[in-house]
Amino acid sequence: MRYKVIFFLFAIFCMPQLVHAQNSHVTIIYSSQSNDIPPEVYKLDALISRFSENIDIVRDTEVMTNSLSKTSHLFYYGVNPSSIPESTLEQINQSNIPLYGIGYNVDQLNVFKQLEAIRIQGVSKFHQARTDTNLTFELADTVFSVNQDDSIVHASLIEKNTKRPLIIQTGTHFYSGAYNLLNRSSLLVADSLYDFFKVKAKDEHLGYLRLEDINPSTDPVLLEKVGNYLLNRDIPILLAVIAVYVDPDSGQNVHYTDRPKLLQVINRLEERGATVISHGYTHQYRSSETGEGFEFWDVENNQPVLVPSNETPPILKQQEAFSNDHDYKQYMKTVLEGETNYIRSKLTRSIHELVSLDLHPLGFEAPHYTMSHSGYKLASEQFSNIFGQVQWSNTDWEVMGTTPYISKPTLLHGMTLYPETIGYVRTDLPRPVEEMRRARDEMMIVRESMIGGFYHPYIGTEHLPALVNMMESTPGFRWFDLREQDEQVSTADVRITSVDGTLTLRDDRSQVINQLKPYLPTSFLERSLLALALITLVAVLTFLTYTLYLRTQRKKRLFKERG
Repeated sequence: MRYKVIFFLFAIFCMPQLVHAQNSHVTIIYSSQSNDIPPEVYKLDALISRFSENIDIVRDTEVMTNSLSKTSHLFYYGVNPSSIPESTLEQINQSNIPLYGIGYNVDQLNVFKQLEAIRIQGVSKFHQARTDTNLTFELADTVFSVNQDDSIVHASLIEKNTKRPLIIQTGTHFYSGAYNLLNRSSLLVADSLYDFFKVKAKDEHLGYLRLEDINPSTDPVLLEKVGNYLLNRDIPILLAVIAVYVDPDSGQNVHYTDRPKLLQVINRLEERGATVISHGYTHQYRSSETGEGFEFWDVENNQPVLVPSNETPPILKQQEAFSNDHDYKQYMKTVLEGETNYIRSKLTRSIHELVSLDLHPLGFEAPHYTMSHSGYKLASEQFSNIFGQVQWSNTDWEVMGTTPYISKPTLLHGMTLYPETIGYVRTDLPRPVEEMRRARDEMMIVRESMIGGFYHPYIGTEHLPALVNMMESTPGFRWFDLREQDEQVSTADVRITSVDGTLTLRDDRSQVINQLKPYLPTSFLERSLLALALITLVAVLTFLTYTLYLRTQRKKRLFKERG
């Protein structure tokens, strides 16, 4: 009994959990020219979600007299230059709450009245005080250099070999001149939140490797070789599995039942400890190839997927085309019904197909990380987690990114985000693992950051030893195992959960239908051929039945005549 208690406590201690400031309730007030919540604000919310389960996002023009009544930590984010409404200024200035200011307009707030900010363009070099680390990011940034007496400097920009304050602290208040949170400098902001919330971090970095784009066209020999290499090193790998391969030339659907050797390999890897996650049903849309195309975003029109791939989609109207907000919302509700049906069908079919193959999907990765905000809400109804990156913008798929640590962004409606932070092995680069090492080194400035990357099995094992050694050389590194988390994937008839490292499955579907579904046609051509075959079969059966009837009637007449 004593050993069971010790094992249980060890499991709880090792299980990664979000670190929340005790009883924290965060309010983000932002100033923006956009009527919708800007992508940068969604990114800030995602970073904060590491520290608080309760986050309210309010535009500066919509702050009410009771908006800050429960607030323990306040953020003001000036996305664009503007005048903060007087009523909002009064609410903020009268509060006695720790305040973190970011970007423009903060000099209008009492606590930052003495702050001097100078906007500087083309900044790529930074310094973090906590780790005494100099960083050079690939893309140059525009930031504010700040100066305020009696301030603690958490991060600086470096200009002409001179450090200039970038993120400062005065008492319980913080200010960040790194205001474009979609850029790499947001890593400095992410780490400073530990100090703002006064949270002590664990001295560890979790990491994972995901074998990407596994589909019925995958080479089973290479997949098994790569999977066994990692499992032999006790690495709990993730298998990002696409349920169906669509041949771009013929349009034919290829299932794992058509590739029994490959299916056996995946089953063996899962039995050895690999964890399957759903990576879409076909990972393609229209005529694109599986693994190359998008599935949950219409990239040609840069809008949500509104209709099946064989139909011509309507082009979404912008909000400016409507005279009032009510009409726009009603329009969006109507037009997004097609997306709802499409995504629900795809996600459900993906889960059911994998379960019918005796696999146990325990997570989700959106193809190419693209999905509308309403799509994330639909995904959250079936998945408790998502891997990779997040599409921060609801109108542009290229505005995407991730958090450096495990988080639960409001945008994901309860799903846990396990971020991809170091990229993947790119064989078009001369030293692909070194590129990933540079990304890993940048992650090291953020406490408890996740070292998450992926690998394509078709490469073979050539780069695996160097990649694994690089990841395991990370100070405080520990491999992340999804099975050890409290996760679940479900549909109306199927439910997969992880309990103490063990996967459990409940499948309430008819076993006959369950066995037949992988063989049923899914493409328009296959369905048309099946319909034609059924019509032919019915015609033949009708002819035979009628022929037998005529023969029976003839026999009766002959019998009567002889009688």
